[in-house]
Amino acid sequence: MVLAECLRNHRILLLGQSISLFITATSVCTQELTLNYGVELAATQNVGNYLLLIGYLGHLWWTTPDFRSETPWWQYALIALADVEGNFLTVLAYKYTTITSVMLLDCFTLPVVMFLSINFLDAKYTRVHFTGVGLCLSGIAFLMISDIVRADTQEVGAMDWNALFGDLLCLFGSTIYAISNVAQEHCVKTKSRREFLGMLGVFGFVLSATQAYVYERHTFESIEWSTGSILFFGGYVLGLFLMYSVTSVMLREGDAAIFNMSLLTSDFFGVVAGVYLFQQSLSLLYCAGFAFIISGLIVYSRAPPPTARGIDGHKADDAAIRLLPDTKCG
Repeated sequence: MVLAECLRNHRILLLGQSISLFITATSVCTQELTLNYGVELAATQNVGNYLLLIGYLGHLWWTTPDFRSETPWWQYALIALADVEGNFLTVLAYKYTTITSVMLLDCFTLPVVMFLSINFLDAKYTRVHFTGVGLCLSGIAFLMISDIVRADTQEVGAMDWNALFGDLLCLFGSTIYAISNVAQEHCVKTKSRREFLGMLGVFGFVLSATQAYVYERHTFESIEWSTGSILFFGGYVLGLFLMYSVTSVMLREGDAAIFNMSLLTSDFFGVVAGVYLFQQSLSLLYCAGFAFIISGLIVYSRAPPPTARGIDGHKADDAAIRLLPDTKCG
């Protein structure tokens, strides 16, 4: 019994770190495409991921011919809309700011989820939770000030107010993710994992493909594709697909601390990638923001899980109010 529990905990930890690596991989691929290959296709990059996710629905229909979804199609459509636009804004942010900023700003989902949980799920948070979120918000403030200063001094990675605009895009993307994450985790907890991923793929593909065709078809046609750009483009799609797949398993088996620690380690990986792969310098203000954000995530993870009532008045599973690591991708 003890051995089984130990193996389960190690499996969950491994899944969490896999998610962290997939998040970092998608971020590195996006930064490479933007900086070194001139590929700026914020909508097109996500089409392949949703196409792959449709495979889950196909497998479900193949193994269960009489399968019928009990969830109204428009609910999946709304979740997919939020997911598509969250991915779009996050990828677009790389055009204006750096991987080191984007990887940290995803922690903004934490206060947004807290706000939504308090107002719609009657969630009860402790002072430790609020302290952790306060530290994260302070870190975000330091980070954005750091980007403004860098813009004024014309350092690498920011020109004029572009970096600040990129930061805001990332914050908007994180906000949209937070809105959809509560619904996403509830679906995975209460319905078939394959059904959710497959339906997300169907509506996500339609929405992202339409957006890509309308806004990016001319840009796509003008790009001179090389072996490197194709590999990084494919790496982004594969990394995002694997992150979605593994995250759906984690949503069933993991807990809040593991999710937050996954986000924590991806922040470390992102900073390492920014410094060593893209030669991005870190200012003192950035380091201060990094320290505040990491401290906030650690403090939040050490608190007991918040409690909440579901929308129908029943006690909600803690999963419905936990932080789902966003897909910066997230």
